[in-house]
Amino acid sequence: MIAEPLRFSPLGAVILSLLCATTAAAQSWPGFRGPNHDGTATGAVLEGRSSALSVGWKRAIGPGYSSLAIDDNRVFAMFSAGRVDVLGAFDVESGDELWRYPIEGRYAGHDGSHDGPLSTPFARDGRVYGLGAAGRLFALEARSGREIWATHLVDDHGARNPYYGFTTSPLIAEGVLIVQVGAAGKAIAGFDPADGSLLWATGDDTIDYHSPIVATLGERRQVVASGRRTIRGLDPRTGAVLWTHEHGGDDLALGGRTIVPLPAGDDRLFLMNELDSSVMLRVTRKRKGYRTKQLWSGPALRSSYVTPVARDGLIYGMNNRIFTCVDAATGEIVWRSRRPGDGFPTLVGDRLAIVTKPGTLHVAQTGRGGYVELARIDLFDEHSWSEVAFADGHLFARSMEHVARVDVGDPAAETGAAASWVAATEFGRFLARLERSDDRKTELDEFFAKQESFPIVEGSGIVHFVHRAAAEDVGIVGDMLGSRREDPMRRAPGTDLFHYSVRLAPEAAVTYGFLVDYADPQPDPLNPRRGKGLFGDVSFVALPGRRTPDLRPPRDPSRWGRLEALQLQSAVLGERRNAWVYLPALYDLDDTRRFPVAYVHSGKDALEEGRMQGALDRLIGDSVEPIVAVFVEADPKNPGGDLGRLEPYSAMIATELVPAVDARYRTLATADARATVGAGRGANVALYGALAHPAVFGRVGCEGPALWASTVGPLIAPAAEQPPIVYFRWGTYALRSPHEAWDMADESRRIWSMLQAAGHDPVGGEVPEGVGWACWRGHLDELLSAVFPLQR
Repeated sequence: MIAEPLRFSPLGAVILSLLCATTAAAQSWPGFRGPNHDGTATGAVLEGRSSALSVGWKRAIGPGYSSLAIDDNRVFAMFSAGRVDVLGAFDVESGDELWRYPIEGRYAGHDGSHDGPLSTPFARDGRVYGLGAAGRLFALEARSGREIWATHLVDDHGARNPYYGFTTSPLIAEGVLIVQVGAAGKAIAGFDPADGSLLWATGDDTIDYHSPIVATLGERRQVVASGRRTIRGLDPRTGAVLWTHEHGGDDLALGGRTIVPLPAGDDRLFLMNELDSSVMLRVTRKRKGYRTKQLWSGPALRSSYVTPVARDGLIYGMNNRIFTCVDAATGEIVWRSRRPGDGFPTLVGDRLAIVTKPGTLHVAQTGRGGYVELARIDLFDEHSWSEVAFADGHLFARSMEHVARVDVGDPAAETGAAASWVAATEFGRFLARLERSDDRKTELDEFFAKQESFPIVEGSGIVHFVHRAAAEDVGIVGDMLGSRREDPMRRAPGTDLFHYSVRLAPEAAVTYGFLVDYADPQPDPLNPRRGKGLFGDVSFVALPGRRTPDLRPPRDPSRWGRLEALQLQSAVLGERRNAWVYLPALYDLDDTRRFPVAYVHSGKDALEEGRMQGALDRLIGDSVEPIVAVFVEADPKNPGGDLGRLEPYSAMIATELVPAVDARYRTLATADARATVGAGRGANVALYGALAHPAVFGRVGCEGPALWASTVGPLIAPAAEQPPIVYFRWGTYALRSPHEAWDMADESRRIWSMLQAAGHDPVGGEVPEGVGWACWRGHLDELLSAVFPLQR
């Protein structure tokens, strides 16, 4: 899938004016969040006329989330290199690698994370300090990389290793090395930079992925650090607690577990403390101690790992994937922009430098006048998850594969952007005619009237999503883009037409929705087909090459089965569970016959969204053996079907529900005659139940699972010991995040290979489809006929 690229705005081309970077301060960027611990380089100016961004140098490195530290003509980066994680030093002028220091064994990414270190090193006074992902804290000689001392937060100080590794970044304040340790009585600690000895420690708050800062509050310079429950100010020399405040954050990664305080002027601190909300505090000094007060709380900046920046009473950060400017005094949105995309801002004087997760670098104006882009460069082809650094007159950035210096200077001769592939399509030629037209509204009306369906599909795989609206902005979400990604739709000049084009597989099927003026996703009003999936109740499109089986209920009522409600008081779960039992038409016609049983998980969704009762009526006797189907209510305590919480639920099915069904109905009470079946989260439950209870279930059918191979792998045994009938199908556009390191399609490919390696012969495989019953329903005939084929 190729999306139409973003380009310079005409306004940006006109006002492109940076020339060269001059700096009165910010000759170094010592560590995380820069010299002021707030993501700003004060005293630095990006100014001039007729300029552009260019790559000074770019060097290959390994993966890691660590940001850059720059001091004494050296760029320090932490990354994975083969079997170890390292800290490397690069020359500012040439980019040559000067030395690398092995920190510890490679930290392997897992459950959606990339490999490599997460903490950012700190460089000052000829030394560089770092913290490895497993907890090794060390100091090196900056010139040579020679180790001066090392200690271990887990082994030597009793720290708890966070699930995704140590992320907190060290800093030096008042001659003390400050680290959020995360041990009992050592939530935060001060170390002697000379030898690594512990000077002081305090606090019992849980430390996850938090980092300390230094700020002036109440006219006193102090360390400010947040944990999962509290934020506090400390004297960096002694560790004395100056004040504490219960910030009220949640227990989520995109909230209370990743707080990095932002100084916002006038003794204020801004915290992204909840998934859907942030808070502004004021810390003032009184005659006896300090006073903390919450000024406001609101949703303007939320649902993002990105730490914002602040200048002149405005805060710039991410509201989900939308770049947003917020009034620091009130928390109200001043403006928002879909450009430049999901990324990490740094303030260089009065300019914003933003590196996006897809790897583009942008420079934009600050102020209340909206997002005004001055320059951009396509810097990396891979993901970038680290803030831009500024030092010695240059911008520096890193990705999962490279570190680069970006220069600001005279642009190369204008060559013009390569023509978009969309221009060569019929729709692209229409857009060209539209732009030349003297009556664009009539031209649009006539074009739309000629279309047989929406979105507009050309050939075998080109899809043009179109929307007409009197709106400032329209974005698009969809299975073809992935989770946590919203792309802007382009506006045809002088019209109300917004459009977005992609190339998909000829047999693709996806759900998608439009976001009008930053509202929640809504269906395409021109497309009557609806689909409920990752983005809520939106629209569904299937390309002409997709097979579409007839799963409508048969017209002959003699083929219709019936549903009975069944309730089970579960001793295993300590609660009542609901199920609905489908009995085929033959069940009431032959009271001597016994039937195989399929246990369908997330059964209510399968009945209502999957319309599975009608599909069974249609397929039984044609391609599927007459079966009883037990539609099991989804576990309300585990709506996502997380494997770590499935054992009690699976035990309830295997030891309580199955015996109850066998006792009440005429079933074939053998493992070979039982299947566990599900789609989406129900597929997670189905596969777990089959692998964990092979003596109960001899068949399994999974459609659209979202399972980690590392979790499922240990459950897979040789085929002789587990269900011999395995249907396993997943979508190319499955649940995934293109800006993060997780893709459930990749995980399903690994599981498929694991099953084959264990001697299983699974059927199903990969199809170019997305998430939700609108996609999954198209394969019900294949699933059911694979699990219980008609015996002729």
